[in-house]
Amino acid sequence: MTVTTGNYNPAEPVIGARFQPGKTPANAVRVSLQRPGTLHFSAQWLNAPSIGAQGIAAVTPEVSFSVGSRLASLNGGIANALLTKLTGTAVNLSVLDYTALAAARIDAFAFLDALATQLGVTAGSYDDVLAMEARTGTIAAALATVVTGATRTALQPLAHAGQGNTVPLRQLFSLGALGKLQLGSEGAMAGLSLSAMEVLSAAAALADGDRQASLSLGANLPGLLSLGLDLVIGDPPQGRGWFAIGPVGSVLRTAQVRLRLKAKLLGGPVLLGAGVNLPVWLDLASAEARVVSATCPTETNPGSARIEVLPGGATLALGELSDTAFRNFGTPPNVTSVRLIDLLLLRVTGSARIEAVQNTPLRLDFFATDIRQGTARTARTQTMVAALAQSLLSGMSIHVDVLGLGLSPSSVIAQAVRALVMPLAPTLDATINAAFSTLGLGVGEADVRVYGVRCHKAVLVG
Repeated sequence: MTVTTGNYNPAEPVIGARFQPGKTPANAVRVSLQRPGTLHFSAQWLNAPSIGAQGIAAVTPEVSFSVGSRLASLNGGIANALLTKLTGTAVNLSVLDYTALAAARIDAFAFLDALATQLGVTAGSYDDVLAMEARTGTIAAALATVVTGATRTALQPLAHAGQGNTVPLRQLFSLGALGKLQLGSEGAMAGLSLSAMEVLSAAAALADGDRQASLSLGANLPGLLSLGLDLVIGDPPQGRGWFAIGPVGSVLRTAQVRLRLKAKLLGGPVLLGAGVNLPVWLDLASAEARVVSATCPTETNPGSARIEVLPGGATLALGELSDTAFRNFGTPPNVTSVRLIDLLLLRVTGSARIEAVQNTPLRLDFFATDIRQGTARTARTQTMVAALAQSLLSGMSIHVDVLGLGLSPSSVIAQAVRALVMPLAPTLDATINAAFSTLGLGVGEADVRVYGVRCHKAVLVG
């Protein structure tokens, strides 16, 4: 008997070349057995033949990973308001609550077992549960049963505040072949440690409702009369969720998100005390994460994985979007300019647009320490600017129509408008980042985590 380890690549078009002896990472074994045959009638004039058999078995690494899960510091007011609108459940969490939820780790299968209990399912597979829908309040109640201490205290109000909107569970988790496991199998699949805040954020983004939130934010800047935010979330492409378990080639994509901000400012004497409207919209395309390679774990090493990521491209521009255009993800917004001031004697228009698009996938490698610690790695669009609103407003083109006598020159008026809106840029950037962070997203960035690599079942491949 001869045993040879090596690497098996199912994508190799030449069948005979798919197994490479001695090549690493080893994911396959070739076993050859030879023995002399026995001749009964012709043994006196023929030599006994050598007979043998050969087989190749390979394991397919399955990677558990997520895309999104932005758990940066959150603005409690915006986070509470957004989650309340999207989940349909009253959310009133403190910063300490958010910190506890972000730090709490839960086993994915233990959570699904608890969720099955909440849904009244006592038998069947995990796929059977994922074929169902659950209310956001039910999801919070299931989370509360698998955590303790401050995290459970933070979740209890969400669990009892009301049923909330429904979430299609198949878009929340994609378990691949492991979905066929029977409920109660979490002990055999321990190690898929997720954050409670990750699950809540993903559920909020997937909750059916109308996936739209409109908020009136406090005006805390001199000259700022009001600031409103509208946010709408599209469907995840191909119905995939934010978390999946699967082999090389598995893909996760976030949903497209569109945001609309409208600020009203009070102009000074040069602007005749006019109200200045500043509408801004932002389109965040879906981010994509794809498993391109993985190595099986050993007794001392949890394996490794390579993920290629396309961060969500972002477009930020001045412009008024109608409600119809705002919700229509099939057609990109087409706004060229906006009326900033509209008076009988003075009209001022402005235009500005910036884009950040990543066309080439970015490679993220996850090694033993990253997987053990659940470290998030971030792929950033290489053309991204640090402060979107700051860059947008500083590059704004302003056109002035002076329709009356005695007004300041056009250049002076344009400078007054620019001086009025520029201090608003940090507030707009902070608002945009807080809104997307609540949903686990980053503008022009994608956070990816690898929770584990598994190589459980070998199959005969040759």
